Amino acid sequence: MAKLSQSKQLIERIAALEQFVCVVKEAQAAADYHQNEAVDLSVINAESALSEAVKSLAQYDRPNTAKLLNVAWFYAKFAQDILAAEATEHILGQGTYLDLVETPKQVQTWFEDTAIRLEKRLLSYEGELLDASSDQEDSK
Repeated sequence: MAKLSQSKQLIERIAALEQFVCVVKEAQAAADYHQNEAVDLSVINAESALSEAVKSLAQYDRPNTAKLLNVAWFYAKFAQDILAAEATEHILGQGTYLDLVETPKQVQTWFEDTAIRLEKRLLSYEGELLDASSDQEDSK
């Protein structure tokens, strides 16, 4: 009887987590101002863990099912928290969104900006060296 009760609790947890993941996915779809790769991956991982939990429960491996449900909850909660942070930034009117994974374009822009700053600094040093060498020649 206790095993049946434990299985029933796990089934209820699976159903609740599936609903939670659906809520997160709906919130993500409604957030048309920005898509976040970390949220996408977290939702995929939560769904995968839920699927594995159902398979584990079908094999009567209750401890593994409980563990997989905890993993699914972790990923779904992480995705929800990231969405909440991005919504806050959007509402506050900031143009910078929380990206945990930089896009190749962002990395390329950073390298280009850094190269421009370094080139300006080198030209400045070159000018200072030329001024210093011309001052030494004038003093001779």
